[in-house]
Amino acid sequence: MKNISDAEISSLQNELYKNRIIILKNQDISDEAYCNFATRFGTPIPYLQENYHHPKFPLIFVSSNVKKDGKQIGVPRTGGYWHSDTSFEKEPKVLTMLLPKVLPATAKRTTKFIDMNAVYKALPKNLLKEIEGEEFIHSGRWKYKIRPEDAGIDISEMLEMIDFYAPPVSHPAILEHPYTKEKIVYGTRGFTIGIKNKTLDDSQRILTEIFDFAETDQFIKEVTWSLGDLIIWDNRFLAHCSGRKKAITENIHEDVKKEEETMMYRITLKDAFPLCASQLHENVNALQN
Repeated sequence: MKNISDAEISSLQNELYKNRIIILKNQDISDEAYCNFATRFGTPIPYLQENYHHPKFPLIFVSSNVKKDGKQIGVPRTGGYWHSDTSFEKEPKVLTMLLPKVLPATAKRTTKFIDMNAVYKALPKNLLKEIEGEEFIHSGRWKYKIRPEDAGIDISEMLEMIDFYAPPVSHPAILEHPYTKEKIVYGTRGFTIGIKNKTLDDSQRILTEIFDFAETDQFIKEVTWSLGDLIIWDNRFLAHCSGRKKAITENIHEDVKKEEETMMYRITLKDAFPLCASQLHENVNALQN
């Protein structure tokens, strides 16, 4: 990894855009080397909440239920819902790198993926017509992780706080990928909360129909991780969800306590392109004028 050439980096980037996801096997790298590789692959950006940061390398988002000396390392139980990383930001980080550090002793550690280009191509025409030319509204408000310091804050105050630090944003409902020119439905049940020019009722109806259609076996692929895997995927194309077993609601606290230790190091990046081709055209026009 340390001696990888610029030409090899470029080749990996091409493979990523073509295949949506790539896995580099048998990688034994330090945390510093991981960050250095990310910097060569794109422009890594630290996550907006510092409690997710690695204590020495803030580029690394630590998803972990591991405790050391009784203290929580990173944030536990992240990503157990369909989402595209940071789509709730004005400038989403379009690439994600994932490096497993601790895997469950008995249960497989997996992530499920949906290719939203495949969803676009198969989407019923009536639904496609509903979202053509529209913008989806994205927010992380419903997936905020409660922290100890949030004790005493009511739910309405918490939502106001979340919207203050990360206001809802709009992105095209259908993206044209700036590199491959393929069309993608850019929305997920986890972070997409509405459609800009639709009523609340129409928004919820349309989004529910789209996500019910997308979250079916014909589109879902589940990938099992091993230690030494370095996984990279394109968030434009792929919606994803942790493959961990869902805790049963009426017994959730006990179920969570029984979950095996797991730790993943994530880095999210910008690449050489904007989110979609339309923004690329806008940037070119701005330069020409």
